[in-house]
Amino acid sequence: MKANIKTRTSKLWTKSYILMLFSNLFIYLAFYMLTPTLPAYAKASGGSNLEASLVVSTFSITSLLIRLFTGSIMDKIEIKPLLLVGSIILAGSTLSFIWLPLDAIIFVRIIQGIGWGLASTGAAAIFSNIIPVDKRGEGMGYYSLSMIISMALSPIFAIIIMNLYSFKNIALTSIALVVIGVIFLSQVKIPKNTFNEKNLKKKFSLADSFEKKAALPSLLCFLLVITLCGIMSYIMLYGKELKISSIWIYFVGYLSIILVTRPFVGKIFDKRGHVVIIIPGSISLIIGLILLSYASSVPALVIASLFYGLGYGAVQPSLQAWAVNRSPENRKGAANGTFLSAMDLAYTVGSVLLGSIAGYKGYAIMYRVSSVFIILLLVVYSCMLYRSNINKSEKLEKEEVA
Repeated sequence: MKANIKTRTSKLWTKSYILMLFSNLFIYLAFYMLTPTLPAYAKASGGSNLEASLVVSTFSITSLLIRLFTGSIMDKIEIKPLLLVGSIILAGSTLSFIWLPLDAIIFVRIIQGIGWGLASTGAAAIFSNIIPVDKRGEGMGYYSLSMIISMALSPIFAIIIMNLYSFKNIALTSIALVVIGVIFLSQVKIPKNTFNEKNLKKKFSLADSFEKKAALPSLLCFLLVITLCGIMSYIMLYGKELKISSIWIYFVGYLSIILVTRPFVGKIFDKRGHVVIIIPGSISLIIGLILLSYASSVPALVIASLFYGLGYGAVQPSLQAWAVNRSPENRKGAANGTFLSAMDLAYTVGSVLLGSIAGYKGYAIMYRVSSVFIILLLVVYSCMLYRSNINKSEKLEKEEVA
């Protein structure tokens, strides 16, 4: 294992790394353009509230289930072909939305979840392979940044295109973005996995899908992403409640602060570890959510977005890099699969739970309640640090006695 690590270059900004960043950006843009528009399209097509929700929930559930298998499978075979297959399924299913009736779209979304599970988990596995071990915090940070940029820009682009044209144009744009992403992906060179031959002889088991070393960071990410789900899914409706038509400005502030802080946050992680990032980042998230819940003007929205963006842009990539670093070298795919499954589960749980709270108490209360998940994140994380320090002290005492 050590030999394998040494042969990997310590240079982060390789051609393959840059190409993967662009590939990931375009594929995620393609996916997130469908998130705010498909439910609206379902409603416009005469669908009920239940059918509109099924468009989202069936996809999330399938995507979560497929990650249970793809993470460990990618530790056994070549990653790139699986990512390509996932991208093809993603584009092909999106194309079918143009002429299919609503009931059929709900069924195809189940298939699309398989494609997204393969594509997103495959991308994470490739990044884990091409990023040098000593640059993992910085490298995974920019990988996460490509996702964050797409999540911030795609709702704006999608809503503008939907308002000016139709959902058909959304679907065609999404397909074009996937094709561009695949073109970049085709040029990426991935280091040969020296564990392939050994791992292929092992029988697959469900336990292989879960990497226990990545469990704690994944749990913390689950708590974090529930709050993001509340923003991505309901910020537009919150804007209507506040009678602020330019609610999209929130995403501008959110993205801007992440772009400014991302270059040095990853370097801090590599030099000083996750503690100095996760604790202050979580506090910033809580402030951002509380400010958002009391916002009544565009300036207030921008200030709230800056606090939330600062926290999310620091904490999420650090948790993923921590999850990968904690895991064995031959289990990086499973580690990423575990981590991304936590994100999928958070979207499924968050959309239902926070949506129910908003239905009873309104969106402002929903955002205040969602801050409790970050407080819980801090509590779990602090308990982990406390136990870790106790274990270190006991180990030192035993060594001194010996």
